[in-house]
Amino acid sequence: MGVTKYNIQRIKRLLSMLKENRYPNYPRFLAEMKRQDIAGAYNLSARTLQRDIAFLKSEYRAPIEYDFEQRGYYLTDPDWSVDIPLLENSEMRAAVLGARLAENLMPAPVKQEMRSAVDTLLSVNDKGMDEKAVLLSLVALGSRAAVKPEVFRVIFDAWQKHQCVNVRYNPVTESESERLIEPHALAFYEGNWYIKAVSRMKDGKAIPSGKRRASTLALHRILSAEATSDIFKPDQKIIDAVNRREIFDFPLVEDIRLRLGPEARKFIGEQFDVTEESRDKDHYIVRIAAAPVYRIVNYVLVEGGDAELLNHPELAAEVVKRAEQSIKVHRKRKK
Repeated sequence: MGVTKYNIQRIKRLLSMLKENRYPNYPRFLAEMKRQDIAGAYNLSARTLQRDIAFLKSEYRAPIEYDFEQRGYYLTDPDWSVDIPLLENSEMRAAVLGARLAENLMPAPVKQEMRSAVDTLLSVNDKGMDEKAVLLSLVALGSRAAVKPEVFRVIFDAWQKHQCVNVRYNPVTESESERLIEPHALAFYEGNWYIKAVSRMKDGKAIPSGKRRASTLALHRILSAEATSDIFKPDQKIIDAVNRREIFDFPLVEDIRLRLGPEARKFIGEQFDVTEESRDKDHYIVRIAAAPVYRIVNYVLVEGGDAELLNHPELAAEVVKRAEQSIKVHRKRKK
């Protein structure tokens, strides 16, 4: 099997999942491909995935093995690179825009194209490293809060290669500190770059599994970063949480039902994963499986009466409290 126009997108997606430490298996890979299929008709057999893995191993000596604990495939050598000609100049340019914009701003068809370009960047080999370094610098600077390009590059490479990193970090509420971290998942979220990481002990040893806790570090608050020779094993639970967009440990509320007017209904899908339960002439009843408290409260407030909570009275009480506080403050200013 050669790489043709019929399977190049599938190979690119598979390579990207391997590079992102997402341990692709048949259910995960099928779900990922379906998410990128606008028409919703994509189909894939388990045998096709096995053929793709065998093709990469036989034709390109890809160091792919199956991890029975994670129930998926992974690269035994994170530095492995592939010479499949998947990258074009137009895709390189699109990758810069994609990493910065596709997350929250673009409609579905454009988002898919940009995500594909980012996958291409991740799956490409290390030839033309200078050009890649320039692109990574541009991506870093495209964050709302600018990231130092040299910091972004170290974190990006360490994340891909499963290397621990010494960072000097300046949090919002605490004093500056130095820590040795395992960068398990890199994410672009609401305009900024974050790393979901686990800190190691001062002597460099890994914290026992029962006491490990992942924290979210903003890349623009990392003052310096230096990769080490220490290797860590990616934590699939952390990766899965980030893939579900659970970047921060905000309290979640489940099974939220809303009554929406036409204007609110137009845009809710850009902020939450919703299912529509029913509708009448003027309103829509929708369900959100789970969302952070602050996002739901902010959404209802912003819609100004066009969105009504149908359950979770504690959320409705918080909406009323916030609205009353805002009214009180602004009435004082009018006097």
